[in-house]
Amino acid sequence: MAAAAAAAAARKPLVSVGAAVTDRGPASGFPWATLEDSLAGPRRGPWRRLFLDGAVMEAQWGLRRVFHAAEKHPANPVIRADKPWEGVAAITGPYVYGTVLREGGRFRLWYQVLNEGNHVGYAESRDGVVWTKPELGLVAFRGSKANNLVVSAFEPEATGGGHCHNPGVLQRPGEPDPRRRYALYGFDVKAGHARVAFSPDGVRWSYAPDTAARPMFASSDVVNFCRDPYLGRYVVTWKTRNRRGRAVGVAWSADGLVWTKPVEGPVFVADDLDPDDTQVYGMPVFPYQGLYVGQPWFYQARYFKYGGYSVAKLHEAQSDSARTIEVQLAWSWDWINWTRPPARLPLIARGAEGAWDAGMIVTARAPVLVGDLLYFYYGGTDGVHDARRVQAGIGLATLRRDGFCSMRAGRDEGWLITRREPFHEPAVTLNARTAAHGLITADILDRRNRVVPGFSRRECVPFAGDATGHLLRWKASRFPADARRADYKIRFWLKEADLFAYLPSGLDPAQPDLARFPEAGP
Repeated sequence: MAAAAAAAAARKPLVSVGAAVTDRGPASGFPWATLEDSLAGPRRGPWRRLFLDGAVMEAQWGLRRVFHAAEKHPANPVIRADKPWEGVAAITGPYVYGTVLREGGRFRLWYQVLNEGNHVGYAESRDGVVWTKPELGLVAFRGSKANNLVVSAFEPEATGGGHCHNPGVLQRPGEPDPRRRYALYGFDVKAGHARVAFSPDGVRWSYAPDTAARPMFASSDVVNFCRDPYLGRYVVTWKTRNRRGRAVGVAWSADGLVWTKPVEGPVFVADDLDPDDTQVYGMPVFPYQGLYVGQPWFYQARYFKYGGYSVAKLHEAQSDSARTIEVQLAWSWDWINWTRPPARLPLIARGAEGAWDAGMIVTARAPVLVGDLLYFYYGGTDGVHDARRVQAGIGLATLRRDGFCSMRAGRDEGWLITRREPFHEPAVTLNARTAAHGLITADILDRRNRVVPGFSRRECVPFAGDATGHLLRWKASRFPADARRADYKIRFWLKEADLFAYLPSGLDPAQPDLARFPEAGP
């Protein structure tokens, strides 16, 4: 009986279609952090100091900056094609292009299906690994509404006439209209531009009619939306091109309907460290600890070298290329200027030849924070772009919180000195990992790199182990009275250890975090 009840609960949809109240609480609001809020940290800081940011460290010796890939889940693919409506097309099966949210103790997934048009499927999970596809009764397929489609080319009139390509679902906290608590953005292949639909529950959608004929902005067919909680706006990265081929532009909006392009053209492109046959197919971006972290999809295909554009020339130029897609890493403070690791390695590696994800990998618009892990959901295919028919599925890869890169020491001890900051408590939170005989200690320094008396590495309580939030302390619990208003640095000493992030304690709230958008030069 207990097993039957548990199975029934697992099949129960998160949203009861047509109800005013759902399992996630009243339909009038979000009683938990939205996806972006859970990743972003405080709106104005302080944010954990990640080593993606070149300004957090003044000097180092004997350390390496190491970038880390996400680890694939052994149960992959966690979602397979097992429904008759889930694809008979160039890409057959469910894939992300899409969105994963965690609400009310459950995971919710909106994913792409191609089958005589574009469709958005919906799935749920209690653990993020085992997924169900509830029968929602919204869209007819072959005369039956017993399916999990929420927006569909089979019956576009059910949602106001929209056709959705690469669905991006955004929560809208503070929205006074209960019918618009969620927004679904995507490229409408019939209209030829991006459109938006709204929903009270993430299941019942209605397209904004004025976006049918009037484009919100001009773009190609790949658009990735997010909410920017630092500046209270919506942002989209959109597919454009430059002389290397596909590239990424940006636009933003205060209300999600009226959009502005700060640059009419690309802001993120393949650069001269990339191989010749490199294009950027798209780039989902999410806010993270004061930064904007991008997941650029790199398409290995040669672009034509001369003359005007044509589809025939495009296909001829790429015909002798690998035509694979993989996801890498990028980051920015302002959406315009982007940085990438010097070694162009995948964030999520494609599978070996013959694997279900050997051909192409594209990602959900943002990871989900689950405890101390970031869950990255991705769509994988067994074949390459423009192949006649490839099979698709949805996989999961995980990365430790703040685990994009670390400063690493081997058997020989190394050190780094952090930037100067006004912190009032002699303690610092670490995200770090050591080997069996590894150790991390620290000195507190003044602005001239002199050790503050009583706060040398000898007075520090050493750290060994693996933790994402360890509070490193010294024997003295307070600074001397005459030194409490000083700025300090930290010199970390590492041996057989990785330091992923740190955050000094007692930062002065009156002092803003490192300036994000300076309005004038020095």
